[in-house]
Amino acid sequence: MSRYDADAEYVLELLLLSETVFSSGEKERNLVQNRSLADSEGFVYYHAKSLKGRLKRQGLWLLQQYIAMGEEGKSRAYALLDSMDTLFGISVWELRHAWTPQDFMSNYLERKQSEGGLRGQGIMKLTNLELPQEVRAYFRDAIRKGEFSTHDLIAAQTHIRTQIQLEENGTVKDKMLNTYQAIKKGLVFHSRLFFDEDPSDVLADLARIVYSMERIGANIHRGRGEIESRLLINGQDAREYLYS
Repeated sequence: MSRYDADAEYVLELLLLSETVFSSGEKERNLVQNRSLADSEGFVYYHAKSLKGRLKRQGLWLLQQYIAMGEEGKSRAYALLDSMDTLFGISVWELRHAWTPQDFMSNYLERKQSEGGLRGQGIMKLTNLELPQEVRAYFRDAIRKGEFSTHDLIAAQTHIRTQIQLEENGTVKDKMLNTYQAIKKGLVFHSRLFFDEDPSDVLADLARIVYSMERIGANIHRGRGEIESRLLINGQDAREYLYS
């Protein structure tokens, strides 16, 4: 049984099991064509809005696994959609036009409208996914003392990689190579979660979404972005916290 602690600290933690690409979309001449997203101090990060969208898409993936179980999974799927509406907010357009299976989504929408409608706005907010605070503080101090430069910091977090660019049909573009910054395997990233209301009824489903997430970032279909993710509540694994 889940319980609510108004003063609890909620942290999404990701361990990179492979090199990962947090692309900024920016290019640098003579260095790398696609830079990692980094702040003004040189710390790489993954934007909060992108992370929230990734979690919502993972929730949809999990939902479809429940639906595929047949009638026994549908009640679980309806409950998960309720949790997703509470956490992220779900729009009428998503249910009518974007998400499948369409019959299931339409039935859910009709039910919600008969109950007063969708929330529209989720209760969960989160910070950028970034290196843990203590790690950032250590490197800030090292840079301040002159023991480390911003360039050293970027190099410590990333590798410069090269990949072949492909045409839409899968053939190799003539003499076209793409260089990009890949974040090193083994790094740990944190995002803090905040809730506008008591989240106790949806924490178990949030944990299921988090623990089912296995990839993040760009180039995931080329072996990048493999992760191990978990939800921490007051520093404790959510699976232990919620059911202890």
